[in-house]
Amino acid sequence: MAGPDSTAVAGQRSDGQAAARPGARKDRELTARGIALGLGLAAILGAANAYLGLYAGMTVSASIPAAVVSMAALRLAGGATILENNVVQTIASAGEAVAAGAIFTFPALIVLGLSSSLPYVETSLLCVAGSTMGSLLVIFLRRAYIVEEKLPFPEGRACAEILRAGEQAAGATPLAIGGVLAALLKAVQQLLGWIPSTLEIARWVGSAPLYGSLNVSAALLGVGYIVGIRTGVLIMAGSIIAWVLFVPAAGSRTGVFHALPPAAAALKVWSDQARYLGVGAMLAGGIVTLWQLRGRIAQALSEGMAVVRRTATPTEAMRPREERDLGGTVVLGASALAVATVFLLSVYRGQGVAVSGLLALVLSLLGFFAVAVAGYLTGIVGASNNPVSGVTVIVLLAVALALRTLGVSGTAGMRLAIMAAAFICTAAAMAGDSLHDLATGYHVGATPRALEIALIIGAVCSALVVVPVVNLLLRTYGIAGTPSANHGGLAAPQAFLMAQVGRGVMGGRMPWSTVAVGIALGLAIAIVEAVLRRRGGSFRLPVMPVAIGLYLPQGLSVTIFIGSLIHLVDRCSRRHGGALATESGVANDNRVREVGARRRAGTEARLLLAAGMIAGEALMGVLIGALVASGLGRLSH
Repeated sequence: MAGPDSTAVAGQRSDGQAAARPGARKDRELTARGIALGLGLAAILGAANAYLGLYAGMTVSASIPAAVVSMAALRLAGGATILENNVVQTIASAGEAVAAGAIFTFPALIVLGLSSSLPYVETSLLCVAGSTMGSLLVIFLRRAYIVEEKLPFPEGRACAEILRAGEQAAGATPLAIGGVLAALLKAVQQLLGWIPSTLEIARWVGSAPLYGSLNVSAALLGVGYIVGIRTGVLIMAGSIIAWVLFVPAAGSRTGVFHALPPAAAALKVWSDQARYLGVGAMLAGGIVTLWQLRGRIAQALSEGMAVVRRTATPTEAMRPREERDLGGTVVLGASALAVATVFLLSVYRGQGVAVSGLLALVLSLLGFFAVAVAGYLTGIVGASNNPVSGVTVIVLLAVALALRTLGVSGTAGMRLAIMAAAFICTAAAMAGDSLHDLATGYHVGATPRALEIALIIGAVCSALVVVPVVNLLLRTYGIAGTPSANHGGLAAPQAFLMAQVGRGVMGGRMPWSTVAVGIALGLAIAIVEAVLRRRGGSFRLPVMPVAIGLYLPQGLSVTIFIGSLIHLVDRCSRRHGGALATESGVANDNRVREVGARRRAGTEARLLLAAGMIAGEALMGVLIGALVASGLGRLSH
C-alpha cells in the first residue's frame, strides 16, 4: 500500500483538491485484480443490503466497509495504491445502490399479487438501465456539486480519510467482531428459536387499541448508531405520531376492528390507514425538496450542457488527469439506450408505441431531475440518509396518474407504474452513490474517468445478480402481510408504500383524506425547517426521517432509536473523557494531538463495529435463506 508519501497523497493541495503532478499516472488505479475484488464485494454487500432494505426499509453505504476489506486484501497481494483501493470500494458500493433501487420497488409486484417472484430478464434489464443512467448522468453534475459548490459529502470525505490512513489495518477487526456477533444472534433467532425476533405488547384502552413492539436486532442497532441521534429522534417522532396518536384514534372510530385482538386491530389500522400519512409526508417532502433545489437543478442542467460541449472537443485529452471525465456523447448515448430499454419493455407488456414512447420521454426528463435531487441530497446528508424513496413516490404517483389519464389502468397500469418507479428509483440510488464515490476520489486525487468506468462495471454486474438474491429472500421469508409470508416475514415498507400508491391510483381507492393529512403534516414540518434554517441554528427538522417513521413498523423504529441513543451516550462519554484529559494539565500540543488521534480511531472503530453488525446479520439472513431453499435448514417458529 502506498504510504504517506505516495503520489496520490502528496498531490493534495492546501485547499483539499488534488494537484496534477508528474508521475501520478504511474499509480495503479483501474486494475484487473481491483475490478475482480470490487465485483466480489459488490455481490456480498449488495446481498446484505437487499436483506436489510426488505427487513428495515433502509440501506447503508457499503463504501467504508468495502474500503477496509479492500485495503486488507490488497495489502496481502502487495503493490496496492490508494487509487486502486478507491476503485475497489467504488465498484463494491454499486451493489448497495442497485439493491436499494430493486428492493424498494419490485417487491410491490408481490404485494399487489401480480407475481409470485421477480422475473429475471425483465427485472434485471430495468436494473441495468436505471443504474447505468444514474451512474452516467452524474458526470454532468460532478463539477457543479463536488468541485465548485463543494458540498460536504460526509461519507465521501470519511471514506477518503480511511483510504489515506490505509496503512493501519486494525479497522478490519471491529468490522469482523460486529459481523460475527450479529450473525450468531440471527442464527439463534431464526434457526434455533431461542431468542425472539420481536417483543410486543398490546391492550385495549376503552375502544382504542394500544400497541408497542421492539425488534431484537443487531443490524437495527447498527443502523441507529450510524444515522445518529438527530435522525433517530425524527424517525421515532414519526413512529409516535403514527402508533401512539393516529392508530388509537382511528381504531376507536372504526367498530369493525373491535372484534380483533388489540395487536391485530392496531396493525390493521396502521396498514390500511396510518401508512398513508407517510405517503402524504413523503409527497410533501419531495415537492418541497424539488422547489428548494430549483436553482441547483437549473445550474446542473447548464453545467451538463457545458460538459457535453467540452468533452466533444479534442482539448479534453489535454486536461489534467484529475479533471477528465467520460465523453458527453458516451454519456448521452448510453442514457438513450437505457430509456429505449424502458420503451421496449413497455411494448413487450402490451402497451402501444404511442403510450410507450410518451412514457419513455417522461422518464428521461424525470430521470435527470431525480438524479440531480438525489445527488444533491447525498452531498448534504450522506449516502445512507439519501431519501430516494421519497423521490420515487412522487414519480410513481405522477406516472400512475398519467397512465390512468391515457386509459391504462387495472393490473396492466399498476405493473407499468411499478416498472417506471423502479427505473427511476434505481437511477436515483445509483446517482447518490456515484457522486459520493466521485467525492471520495476527488479528495484522494483519483481520475474521474477511471471511477466512472468502475461505477458502470459495478452497476451492470450488480444488476445481473441482485434478482436471484431478492427472489431467494422472498421464497424463504416472504413479505409480512401477504399470503406467501413465512415466520419472520420481511416488512418491505417501501414496497408496501409503492403498492399502496399504485393500487390506490389505479383502483380508485386511494384514501386521499389521510394522504392530505400527511401532506399537511409534511408541509408544517417543512415550514418549521425553513424557519430554523433562516435563524441559522444547528438544529434541523427535515421531513423525510419523520415520514420514514410514519410508515415503518413500530418495532423497527424503536430499535433504530435505541441505536441512536447509544451513539449519543458514546459521543458524550468521549467528549467528557477529552475534557478530563485537558483539565488534568497534560494538554500540551503533542498530548492534544495524541488524544485527538485516539478519539478519531475510536470513532472509526465504533462505526466499523456498527457496519459489521449490519453486514453480519444481513449476510446471515441471506445464508439462512439459501439453507432453507436447499432443504438443509428450516426457520424456527
